[in-house]
Amino acid sequence: FVMCLGGSAGAHPHVFVDARTGFIFDADGRLQALRISWTYDEFTTLILFESLNLDQDGDGQLNDADRAAVIKGETNWEPEYKGDVYLEVAAKDYSLGRPEAGAVTLENNQVEVSFYLPLSQPVRIDDTPAFLRLYDPTFYYAYTILPAADPVALPEGCQAQIVPFEPDAVESALQENLAALGREEAPAQENVGRLFSDEVRLTCG
Repeated sequence: FVMCLGGSAGAHPHVFVDARTGFIFDADGRLQALRISWTYDEFTTLILFESLNLDQDGDGQLNDADRAAVIKGETNWEPEYKGDVYLEVAAKDYSLGRPEAGAVTLENNQVEVSFYLPLSQPVRIDDTPAFLRLYDPTFYYAYTILPAADPVALPEGCQAQIVPFEPDAVESALQENLAALGREEAPAQENVGRLFSDEVRLTCG
C-alpha cells in the first residue's frame, strides 16, 4: 500500500497517521521488542480499500481475506524499508527486525494496523534514555504519536514519555515550503521527515 497510494495532488504531507507505541521487555529486564500501531485517516483508508479491492461484498466490514491482504501489504516490507520506525539507544540507531503478529481492525471508517517489531537483539536500558521515533524520511506520511489505549506494563523504574514535535521559526518556514510541493515532488532535503517527528523517551533506573 505504501507504494500504490494514489489520489489528487496536494501538499506534503499527504497521509496522516495516528500512531501508538509500546515497549516489550524480557524476563531479564532487557528491551526486546516494540509494539506499533498505525491508524490511517479516513481518506487514506478509502484509498486503501480501493487499491486492495477490499470489502467486495459491500457490507462495510473487513473479512479474513481483507485483513490478510492489508497485513501482507503493510508488514511484508522490502529489505531496505525500515517501516518509518527508528529506535535510538545510547545515541545510536538500533537495528530492528521485521514485523510479527500483524493485525488489522476497522473502526470509525479508519483502518488500524498493529504489529510487534523485535529488536535485532535485546538491549538493557540503563544510564542513558532510548528514543523511539516514527517518521517518513520524505515527509509524505505524517505520524502523530498518541498514548496507547492499552499501555504495555513497563518494568519497575522505567518510564515512557511522549515528546510532541513543536516547530521553531526555521522549521515552520520549512513546513510552509514543503506544503507547496505537489504529490509527485520530493523534498530536496534528505531525511527531512526526521525534523518533524514526535518521539517517545524511554528511561529506566
